[in-house]
Amino acid sequence: MRTGSSRPHRRPAQIFVAVFSALSLVSVVGCADNSPVAAPTSTLPAEQPDAGSTDEPAEVAIPDYETDLDLDKEEKKAVEGALVAFDDFIQSINEAYSGNSTATDDFPQFASGDALKSIQTEAKTIASDEATFEGQIAPLKVEIFEVTKLEQSAEPATVIVNFCVDTSKWKMTPKGQSPTLNPDGKVTMQHTIQQDDGNWKVDQQTLWERRC
Repeated sequence: MRTGSSRPHRRPAQIFVAVFSALSLVSVVGCADNSPVAAPTSTLPAEQPDAGSTDEPAEVAIPDYETDLDLDKEEKKAVEGALVAFDDFIQSINEAYSGNSTATDDFPQFASGDALKSIQTEAKTIASDEATFEGQIAPLKVEIFEVTKLEQSAEPATVIVNFCVDTSKWKMTPKGQSPTLNPDGKVTMQHTIQQDDGNWKVDQQTLWERRC
């Protein structure tokens, strides 16, 4: 198992508040289910630039990861870009789910497709007090599952990330109901991160396997 270590990655400066809240998992039956659900993994928070330094590029730590893939230089660069977007995706969700509804404006920067629709729906539910959210989510392991380069195709380049999370660490409670913990325990989730006009965005969220 090869590993990738965290190292600084430069990008245009943006300010995010790292609040470790989480998303709800849809309970499923069976050992494996690849249906879309709203549940991201967590990574390291982005470093905040000093006041007045927004014109300077900020450095963020690329989350540690494992992979069985023999990544070349270009693929490693793709993985790092995808993981930075993955981290920003989580941070913007954490802000929105913790009560900062304006953070939903950032969603299109880091998400697209079904993933974007899912988090927008859940954030709206929380903002309208139709549900409350409690708890934290943190990855127990992040693995690069697949890297697809399609320079000669109309399809976007893709990085697929698998990660282990403990679903008992958070809960989303509909209005009028008593809080209950997710019963699934540790599961493997998968995020498909695609390059969109040069920017990486989380496009799909799926429950890969009900164990990890």
